[in-house]
Amino acid sequence: MPYVIGALAVGFLALLIVGALTGRVRMSACCTVADPRRDLRMRGAYETSDE
Repeated sequence: MPYVIGALAVGFLALLIVGALTGRVRMSACCTVADPRRDLRMRGAYETSDE
Protein backbone atom coordinates (compact mmCIF):
# COMPACT_ATOMS: atom_id res chain seq x y z
CA MET A 1 0.00 0.00 0.00
CA PRO A 2 2.79 2.52 0.71
CA TYR A 3 4.15 1.86 -2.79
CA VAL A 4 0.79 2.73 -4.34
CA ILE A 5 0.55 6.01 -2.41
CA GLY A 6 4.17 6.82 -3.26
CA ALA A 7 3.59 6.11 -6.94
CA LEU A 8 0.52 8.35 -6.96
CA ALA A 9 2.46 11.16 -5.28
CA VAL A 10 5.35 10.84 -7.74
CA GLY A 11 2.92 10.77 -10.66
CA PHE A 12 1.16 13.88 -9.44
CA LEU A 13 4.47 15.73 -9.04
CA ALA A 14 5.54 14.61 -12.50
CA LEU A 15 2.32 16.01 -13.97
CA LEU A 16 2.86 19.31 -12.17
CA ILE A 17 6.40 19.57 -13.51
CA VAL A 18 5.34 18.76 -17.07
CA GLY A 19 2.49 21.26 -16.81
CA ALA A 20 4.83 23.98 -15.51
CA LEU A 21 7.33 23.36 -18.30
CA THR A 22 4.68 23.49 -21.01
CA GLY A 23 2.99 26.57 -19.53
CA ARG A 24 -0.28 24.90 -18.63
CA VAL A 25 0.23 25.23 -14.88
CA ARG A 26 1.17 28.56 -13.36
CA MET A 27 3.57 28.11 -10.47
CA SER A 28 3.18 31.60 -8.99
CA ALA A 29 0.83 32.68 -6.25
CA CYS A 30 -2.31 34.58 -7.11
CA CYS A 31 -1.86 37.04 -4.25
CA THR A 32 1.44 38.61 -5.25
CA VAL A 33 1.82 42.37 -5.29
CA ALA A 34 0.86 43.72 -8.69
CA ASP A 35 2.94 46.24 -10.57
CA PRO A 36 1.27 49.60 -9.78
CA ARG A 37 2.20 50.96 -13.21
CA ARG A 38 -0.05 48.31 -14.78
CA ASP A 39 -2.89 48.80 -12.29
CA LEU A 40 -5.62 50.95 -13.85
CA ARG A 41 -6.58 52.31 -10.43
CA MET A 42 -3.12 53.87 -10.14
CA ARG A 43 -2.92 55.30 -13.68
CA GLY A 44 -3.05 58.92 -12.46
CA ALA A 45 -0.04 58.48 -10.21
CA TYR A 46 2.30 57.62 -13.08
CA GLU A 47 1.14 60.04 -15.76
CA THR A 48 3.86 62.36 -16.93
CA SER A 49 3.11 65.89 -18.05
CA ASP A 50 5.22 67.67 -20.63
CA GLU A 51 4.48 71.11 -19.21
